[in-house]
Amino acid sequence: MASTSYQEIRDSLRQLYLDDPRPWLVGFSGGKDSTMVASLVFDAVLAVPPEQRKKEIAVLCTDTRVEIPAIVEIIEETLGRMQKFSRDNGLNIEVQLLRPPPEQSFWVNMIGRGYPPPNRVFRWCTQRMKIDPVSTFVNQRIGHWGEAILHLGARRAESSTRAQAMAGRETRNGLRRHPDLPRVWVFNPIEFFSTEEVWAYLLQKPNAWGADNRALYKLYANASNGECPIQIDTSTPSCGNSRFGCWTCTVVERDKASEGLLAAGDERMEHLLGFRETLLQFRDPANGWRDSRRMNGNDGPGPLTIEGRRELLKRLLRLQEETGLTLITPEELLLIQQMWKAARDPDDGRGVARIVNKQRGVIMSADLKELNRLRELEEEVAREKSINPDILRRMLAKVEEYSDSNRAHGLPDDLLNILKDDLAEQTAGEKG
Repeated sequence: MASTSYQEIRDSLRQLYLDDPRPWLVGFSGGKDSTMVASLVFDAVLAVPPEQRKKEIAVLCTDTRVEIPAIVEIIEETLGRMQKFSRDNGLNIEVQLLRPPPEQSFWVNMIGRGYPPPNRVFRWCTQRMKIDPVSTFVNQRIGHWGEAILHLGARRAESSTRAQAMAGRETRNGLRRHPDLPRVWVFNPIEFFSTEEVWAYLLQKPNAWGADNRALYKLYANASNGECPIQIDTSTPSCGNSRFGCWTCTVVERDKASEGLLAAGDERMEHLLGFRETLLQFRDPANGWRDSRRMNGNDGPGPLTIEGRRELLKRLLRLQEETGLTLITPEELLLIQQMWKAARDPDDGRGVARIVNKQRGVIMSADLKELNRLRELEEEVAREKSINPDILRRMLAKVEEYSDSNRAHGLPDDLLNILKDDLAEQTAGEKG
C-alpha cells in the first residue's frame, strides 16, 4: 500500500471529526494495530485548527491486573505520554485506564469464589475483566452523549474468522453498529491493512506523543522468539502473530508470547509461566483440588475446594515475593477472606490473615475477641433455630458479600445453593 494511503486515512478521520458531532472512543491495547489507530487519530486532530478542537475523545485501555509485565510497562508509559501531549496541545483527548472492580478481579474470582482456572468452555475471565469495565464506562458516557463512534484496530487480515465477521456487518457511511452497545458506532480505519503495512507505518512514522515504536517492535520480536524482519516483499515472514494476553491464561494450550519473552531474557516470565502450570494442575479434577459437586449442587467438577484456595494463595504470595511484582492487593485479600466464610467447609474468618502473616511475616489485622464473640452469637442463634452453625455462617457471609458490593441480583440463588449443600450433607449422613 502506498504511503499516500496513510495520508488518506488521516484526512478521512479529520473530515469525520469536523462533519460528525458525535464524541469519539479509541480502543487501545498497546499492540501494533491499536497503536497505529491511536497515532492516526492524534494526527487527524492535530490537523484540525486549534479553535475547532471541541470534540470529546477518550482513549480506552483495560488493565486486567494480570497482563504480561512487559506490556504493562509499555502501556503505562505510552498512556502517560498521550495524556501530556493532549494537554500541552489542546487536543481534548483524555486517557482512561480501566480496571475491573476488586470484587471481579482474577484472584478474587478464583481464590475467593473458587472459580476454576478458565478453559474454552468456561471462559469467565474475559467478560468480567475486559468487557465489563469498558461497557460500564461507555454506558455512563452515552447517558449524556447520546451516541459515540468507537475507533478500533481490527483488520480483516488477522484471521479468516475476523474477515468474515467484519464483512458480514452492515455499514452506514463506513460505520458499523456495535453488536452489544446499540448507541455506539464502530469505525475500523485500518480494516484492509496487512500486517506488513502496519509495521511499515509504525516504523517509519514516529507517534505524535513523542516516541517511536522500536520498543514495541522489539517486544513483538522477543515474543515471537525471533527477529521481526523489515518487510520488503510478501515472501519474508511477518512479525505479527504474537498475541499478548494475561500471563495467567489457561485457555490457550501454550502461551507462546510469554515463552518468547522468557527466551529473550525476561526472567520474570520463568516464575509466571511456572505458576500458570500450577493453575492447570488445580483445574484438573483428577488432582483433587476441585469439589465433587457443582455450585448448584449437581454432581460434577465444581469450584476449587477451600484447601485448594488456601494453597493457591500461599503460592501466589510466594510468587509475588520471587518476582517483586504486585500481584494481589490488600483489598482483594479482604474480599477473599469474606468469600471464604461463605464457602463450603467455611473458613473461620482468620484464614487469609494466617497465610499472609506466615508468608510475609507481617501482621494482618484481625480482632480475635470480636471474631470469637461473633462465633458464639452465631452458635447461639443456630441452636435456637436448629440450624447447622456452618450453614448459618455461610449464609451471613454471603449476604455481607453482596452488601459490600451494593448488589442483590443472584443472592437468592446463592443462598438456595447453600441450603442445598446442607440438605445434601444431611442426606449423606442419614445414608451413612
